[in-house]
Amino acid sequence: LTLAIIQALMVTVGGEKYAISLGSIQTIEDIKPEEIKLVQNSEVINLRGTVIPIIRLSNVLEIESLKKPDEDMVVVIVKKGEKLAGLVVDELMGQQEIVIKSLGKYINKCKFISGATILGDGEIALILDANALF
Repeated sequence: LTLAIIQALMVTVGGEKYAISLGSIQTIEDIKPEEIKLVQNSEVINLRGTVIPIIRLSNVLEIESLKKPDEDMVVVIVKKGEKLAGLVVDELMGQQEIVIKSLGKYINKCKFISGATILGDGEIALILDANALF
């Protein structure tokens, strides 16, 4: 029996809980809606001189965000090699150690979900594979 335990940032999107591995997180930023620009039909932000593409997790996961369009956004900046991307989440819940459970063949068509975990309160959170979002 092999257990994979990781440190993860717990976030919510559309009222659902998700985990993002701390190993892939560069920084977390509060972004005003007017800071988002459109470049070649893609949303980007200019963060300290670096242009970073924005990925709205509510769109990727096909769930409705609980945030209003004019509210400041929480953006989790993730890194893969030299590439950066900003993941827009509804809310940060904190950091915790989680045990990764495989989903087997249940959600294999959803390439950006790498597994699931059972939280202390018995709720299930899906683990996002930030690398698959690039």
